[in-house]
Amino acid sequence: MIQPNEKNPAEISDKLIAYLRDELRDSKLDYDSPLTQIQEGFETFIYRFRLKNVKEELNQRLVLRLYPEYYGPEKAVWESSIQNSLADEGYPVPRAHIICTDKSILGGAFFIMEFLSGKPMMTASKNVPELLGKVHIALHRIDPKPVIKALKKQGFKKNQYLFKKTLDNDLNTAKNSELPWVLDIAEWLIKKRPPEPKSLVICHGDFHPFNILIQEGKITGVLDWGGTLIADPAMDIANTIKLITIFSKYLPLGSEYESVDWEKLSRLYLDAYRAQIPLDDTTLDYYGVVRSLRSLLEGVGGNQVLRHPPLVKDLLEFIHKITGIRIPESLELDINL
Repeated sequence: MIQPNEKNPAEISDKLIAYLRDELRDSKLDYDSPLTQIQEGFETFIYRFRLKNVKEELNQRLVLRLYPEYYGPEKAVWESSIQNSLADEGYPVPRAHIICTDKSILGGAFFIMEFLSGKPMMTASKNVPELLGKVHIALHRIDPKPVIKALKKQGFKKNQYLFKKTLDNDLNTAKNSELPWVLDIAEWLIKKRPPEPKSLVICHGDFHPFNILIQEGKITGVLDWGGTLIADPAMDIANTIKLITIFSKYLPLGSEYESVDWEKLSRLYLDAYRAQIPLDDTTLDYYGVVRSLRSLLEGVGGNQVLRHPPLVKDLLEFIHKITGIRIPESLELDINL
């Protein structure tokens, strides 16, 4: 079994075409454009390619989304099911054509999907906040029932796709934590937990301008659906606000983004969303604390990206601002070790 990384694209290429020839029962199948790595993200490895001598639905530019070996096969099934359900609804997502959960083929589960043209919204548009709000509203207005049906068909349970259930699990775990500051925040979250609205929506979970493609002023794709949940739309909005105002500052984005006013971008995005759908500030703050706590716990658990001291400091300051809970400096240092 191989481990996918940038050093073995040739091996991945050979194994993929052998798999496709067998899967599609066509020994003449071959590459028209070679397998080329286009992105190495936090979770997956992304490759672009094109096939020849292939049936119509695969006769286009394609993308291989390959998961590291340590992920189970569920991630590929989860994301591809959500994407195909949303594609059926006309939302701009890449449709998945082939899903493989056998990790012995490429060193991890994978799926093959459409290649969507465009550049990240942040690099290609001057009216990012308005477009971001518009495409987010469009997502939240889609009936979640088809997505739920697709996930159920693949064997996923409510505790996997309902935010309410995942938060229940998180809070139960937090109540048994050995870290006093986690207990304090968990108690606050339990006490202040808002009632869920009657109508829940499809929440992306990682919705920000770098996960959205745009071409000639039009949205061409929304990517990275691994964090999707059915939830209060305020949860998704709060996540986006945190991603824009805190996390974006610490990504290796290049000098062209040094002058970006992330706070202003966030405010304008929120204004664009609120122009169509009302939101309560208290609820947004609550879900912002949820996101911040989860990020801190991931850092404690070993996620190096979320151990970055300035990022940790910003998360702690936000939690203190909303809850009044201040984590002692010694415990703050423990997070960063």
